[in-house]
Amino acid sequence: MAAAAVAGFAAGALLSRLLGSSASRPMGKRADELHHTIRGLEADLRVLQRTAEQRKAEQEALTAELGKTAAELVETRDKAASQEERMRKLRVEIQHECAKTASLRLELMDRAEEMVRTHVHLRDVQVELDVHQAGSDVVINEITCLERERDELNTMLEALRRELASRPRGRLALGASAVLEQGGDLFPDF
Repeated sequence: MAAAAVAGFAAGALLSRLLGSSASRPMGKRADELHHTIRGLEADLRVLQRTAEQRKAEQEALTAELGKTAAELVETRDKAASQEERMRKLRVEIQHECAKTASLRLELMDRAEEMVRTHVHLRDVQVELDVHQAGSDVVINEITCLERERDELNTMLEALRRELASRPRGRLALGASAVLEQGGDLFPDF
């Protein structure tokens, strides 16, 4: 539109200049020059109109491209806003997950500390059980030894009883025990 106005202004200025200069010349020669000038001006006008139409077409193309670019800009801004919102949500989620991870890390440290305490306590209990087991083994060994000694003593006692029973019972010689003189058994029955 601006190009058409410029073209019209240029055509009008050129026409007024020609008409002004041709008015001072003689009529015959002037008429030919005037027709020649008019044809030149008409040719210039056609060139200017074509140029104006080209400029108008270029302007319309640029306007359409500007509209398309504006639509792309709006779409890009919407995408950017969407991405910003997504990034904000992800930041919030990351902060939440970091807090959760820190909490879990603390809980894991507490559990590890408790596990170490439990392990130490179990080791103490194991040592105590080992001591008790060793004590029990010593007692059992002592009991086994005492039972063996009792069995040996019982066997010896039984052998002595049989030996005494197989001997004739007579009077003992001087210096013998009063218990032996009574004729009873030396060993009590078990």
